[in-house]
Amino acid sequence: MSGPSPYALNRSQRFKRKLEPFLYLLPAILFFGLFTYYPFINTTINSFFLVDSMGRIKAPVGFENYIRVLTNPKFLQAIKNTFLYAFMAAPLSIFIALLLALVANRRRLASSVYETLFSLTMAMSMSVSAMIFRLAYNPTIGAVNYLLNTRINWLNDDRYAMVAISVISVWMNIGYNFLFLLAGIRGISSEVLESAELDGTSLFKRTVHIILPMISPTLFFLICTALAKSMMMSGLVLIFTNSGSIATTANVETMISFMYKQAVNNLNYNDAYAAAMIAFAITFILILISFRFEKKGVYYK
Repeated sequence: MSGPSPYALNRSQRFKRKLEPFLYLLPAILFFGLFTYYPFINTTINSFFLVDSMGRIKAPVGFENYIRVLTNPKFLQAIKNTFLYAFMAAPLSIFIALLLALVANRRRLASSVYETLFSLTMAMSMSVSAMIFRLAYNPTIGAVNYLLNTRINWLNDDRYAMVAISVISVWMNIGYNFLFLLAGIRGISSEVLESAELDGTSLFKRTVHIILPMISPTLFFLICTALAKSMMMSGLVLIFTNSGSIATTANVETMISFMYKQAVNNLNYNDAYAAAMIAFAITFILILISFRFEKKGVYYK
């Protein structure tokens, strides 16, 4: 008996070659499917239903959950706080990281020391950072009041609580932004910068007219990720409010911390689902707006 034809073997080999990449991607597909796409679809569907405290769907309610959440003064305040936090923390962390990256790029001697020091904040967990700043903000023995020569109760004063939390977030994100910006700056051809320096161009002009345009893709990426992370911020708020460090939570509550407390503390899944989808929609719109500016302000080689 004759064996299988060469054509059949070739067809089988072609099929295996086409299937092979998908097999490599299968773990990632399963991971994202189970922990990203399924929860998102489930949240979207459940936000239009009445759900009891056990998580069981009872009846469709249309947009009733959304209307109730959007008319809740606490959630409206949480939206305001989230925007305030996002537009304080995100730009400031990128700006400081950019300054540090410019310094580290010029300090070729012992550059590894600068890089380690400036990126050290990445090695600390959120809870450790919160503990450090809780001591620093202490109204009697804290380093912040000592340096500023004041007696402000930073975490319990409604005027300063959100600013205090934003400073912690800036400090935590500087290291991440610093590494990306330093890599972007070092990716610029040294010949371009040296020729500009020989022409008598000042450091400020070289930074504005050469460095910033050439690292604009990196800056755009960091702006988008920082904006998304800021809109989803909840960890620091929950750490300080649950530990009792902040007496009144109204001025520091964010959209995601509101959602978390509705789901975990109050077992109010209806408002939690709706708040989650509203937070997603706002973040998605902001990212879309950011991409509208990409063509005008981002330069690709």
